Amino acid sequence: MSFLSSFRDYRDLPTLWGRSFMPLAFVGRLPTSMIIIGVLTLITQVRGIGPAALMSAVLAISIGLFQPLVGKWTDRAGQRLPLLVLAPINAAALIALIFAQNAPMPVLTAVCALVGASTVPVGGLMRVRWYPVARTPRALTSALSYETVADELNFVLGPAFVGILASAVNPTLPIAITAGISALCITSLALHRSCPGRPEQRDENAPAILTVAAKVAVTLAAMCCLGAFFGAMQTSTTAAATHFGSASSAGLIYSAMGAGAALTALGSVAIPAWIDERLRITIGGLAMVGLTLLTPLASSAPQLAIILFFLGMGIGPASVAMFTLAGQLAPKGGDGVAMTAIGSANVVGVAGGAALAGKILPHSLAGGFHLGTAAAAAMALVGLVATLHHRRSR
Repeated sequence: MSFLSSFRDYRDLPTLWGRSFMPLAFVGRLPTSMIIIGVLTLITQVRGIGPAALMSAVLAISIGLFQPLVGKWTDRAGQRLPLLVLAPINAAALIALIFAQNAPMPVLTAVCALVGASTVPVGGLMRVRWYPVARTPRALTSALSYETVADELNFVLGPAFVGILASAVNPTLPIAITAGISALCITSLALHRSCPGRPEQRDENAPAILTVAAKVAVTLAAMCCLGAFFGAMQTSTTAAATHFGSASSAGLIYSAMGAGAALTALGSVAIPAWIDERLRITIGGLAMVGLTLLTPLASSAPQLAIILFFLGMGIGPASVAMFTLAGQLAPKGGDGVAMTAIGSANVVGVAGGAALAGKILPHSLAGGFHLGTAAAAAMALVGLVATLHHRRSR
């Protein structure tokens, strides 16, 4: 099979669920990438960075705790009912947030927690929808690779949209637009023909969340390490941009990493099958370790952006491998929990990495980047241990 023929399955993806599905799912996941930075921007203007950071943490923790529960609900009831219930709740909570920005802190905290709890994990749930129609391993790899690209592009575009809208108009506008997307796109995805119905098996036979988590523990650990890497690198990049005298360019510099990851995620379909998912996680982690060691050497924003672009190339295939492996390891009836739990692991990792980097960076800019190196090394170690264990058990 030639290198170019590996990409043919991408051409067929729009025909599997109809041409409206992929654009709808792409826009539908924007709230996930917009909401944390949107809340941070909105609350900073009103109350300052301290309360804003606290509220964004509440939001992130709420998302991390509730997304596996949403996944469990979809495994038991199908996706239509959960999405039809959560879409209006999330939209209403976001609108309430606009009006609660000056409210007492307990009220604001409750609203932020409700926003997080009702945020639909679109990326994870859309991956589940490919399993019935991607009937070959190559087709499924192509679908999951595309989903990773969509995630990466959203986490580049979402914060950029928030920054542009907040600066050009008002910090409340991104929140209002996010509410509109949640109401319209999530409802449309609930009514789309791709939406999985209620499974035939009885509810009580569906695997418990902890059972699913135990089965996919390798991918959860790897994704938590990757999330910590993201948190450390995003915070360190922001500090570096400030050091370079171009603080406003931090988002643009960091987006170079997402571009590199998206590029190689697309190319994952061309990786030889003998390099299995566990080994891809290891190789990706090692590549990230090597390149993060170069980041403290950057003396300008363009130099850092170039390093981050090549650094992102190690992330794409590893991220695809995590979701693919989770699909292979998840017990029957636990796909929704598995995919949404990976998203939660990422959120937890990002929060932890950002918090630790925030403690280190006032003392050492290089130390913040070295934290990213440590997170990448931990990811590579998880993949290596999983690879060795898998080969021994065969």
